[in-house]
Amino acid sequence: MIYLRRCYRYILFISLCACFTLEGPLCRSAYSAEFRAKGTQEAVTASRQTAIVTAVAHASPAVVNISAIRTVERRTRVNEWWFWDDVFYPRRRSLREVGSGIIIDKNGYILTNHHVIKDADSITVTISDEREFAARLIGSDYLSDLALLEVDTGTVLPEIQWGDSDALLIGEWVVAIGNPFNLSIGNAQPTVTIGIVSATERALSIEDLYHEDLIQTDASVNPGNSGGALVNIHGQLIGINTFIKSTSGGSQGIGFAVPTNKARKVVRQILEYGSVVPPRLGIKEIQPVTEELAEKLSIPHNTGVLVSEVEKQGPAADAGIKRGDVIIGISGHRIRSEDDFKAITRLLPLHQPIACELIRRGKKRQSEFTLKTLEWYYAPAGWGLTFSQPDKVMARKYRQPGVIVSNVEKSSGLRDVLRRGDFIYQIDNIKIHSLEFLKIVIDELIRTQNGMRLYFERDGVDETIVVTFNRNNRWR
Repeated sequence: MIYLRRCYRYILFISLCACFTLEGPLCRSAYSAEFRAKGTQEAVTASRQTAIVTAVAHASPAVVNISAIRTVERRTRVNEWWFWDDVFYPRRRSLREVGSGIIIDKNGYILTNHHVIKDADSITVTISDEREFAARLIGSDYLSDLALLEVDTGTVLPEIQWGDSDALLIGEWVVAIGNPFNLSIGNAQPTVTIGIVSATERALSIEDLYHEDLIQTDASVNPGNSGGALVNIHGQLIGINTFIKSTSGGSQGIGFAVPTNKARKVVRQILEYGSVVPPRLGIKEIQPVTEELAEKLSIPHNTGVLVSEVEKQGPAADAGIKRGDVIIGISGHRIRSEDDFKAITRLLPLHQPIACELIRRGKKRQSEFTLKTLEWYYAPAGWGLTFSQPDKVMARKYRQPGVIVSNVEKSSGLRDVLRRGDFIYQIDNIKIHSLEFLKIVIDELIRTQNGMRLYFERDGVDETIVVTFNRNNRWR
């Protein structure tokens, strides 16, 4: 009996050992399968978290939707049999412009395109959490097609990180973020498209506006993307999507963006002065390099600008720049035309040495100048008037951009119709965005016609006059 009990215990022990021996590999095998499945899932998840996804996650919360409402008045002609002449009825209607914007400061500054908010009566901004806010226009720069808005949310906003647009490489990945075709209605999440940097330093004229140093990309951008962000693989802002080149009106893989290094200069001036105020360079007149001159100097045609007149004791004269010099480079930028020269010099900084490359009598020379003052005043020849650019505080007193008549000479032919303090906001059908733009408009109209209509505000009342140019080079 004792023997049988011992045999039974022995058999039971062997059986238990066998069970434990078999269970170990089975458990380990099940655990390994579960581990492998979990590892595969994590690997797949990690593979989805690409650099592009990360860049979008960083940048997209700072991209907003912008809706700008403006009122348009049209005169409808109605022919009534009991009137001798046609009768015109003014009809007003509201138009909405939809675009994108970029939060560049957590306290509420938003960068967008000027054409998105042009002539807007009201501007509404929708941020990524679907809250809507009324925006105030801080200032805009018509010539670079940029505008700065401000919203008061009472909270800290997600701001974008600035990148260095000068460090871009041809062929590197970029992401366009915006709100094409207003697809974000009911959903504040912006649209994302991807592409590469196709080219840099592109120069184009779009709707009579010259743009230099543009970034070209094949990332799909469409109407509504204007003012949106072009970011690099790190989610840093390197451009503001501005327009497309298309034969159909839709995306054809050729989009253009204003580089951030230029945009930052514009933003700084708007914050400080309310608009872009160019520096006083001291070069009164330039002209294009003709084929004959280019051949004589052994340089390609349309390279540089010829200095025709230099202001005495100005920065250019102090730097040794003389009449007859051909300027081919400024501050590291190539000068190919008059448009290039004006676009680059208008944003040059004060109190910093500016490198200048020029050709004199066929030989290349290096020069350097420092700008000390801005061009706040302009006195067109023959007018007997001086116009001034209103500063940021003064500009808020008026309903729209414009310039101020700061002085009227006794000999001026316009003394009877204009006086000091008049606010000029339009010439013919052209809005006067700044003093700099006034100079461009006047120079163009003088070459093409001998009269123009001025629209101005005096003591809160809108008035208009017609000025004509006579043979004695005087306005009346």
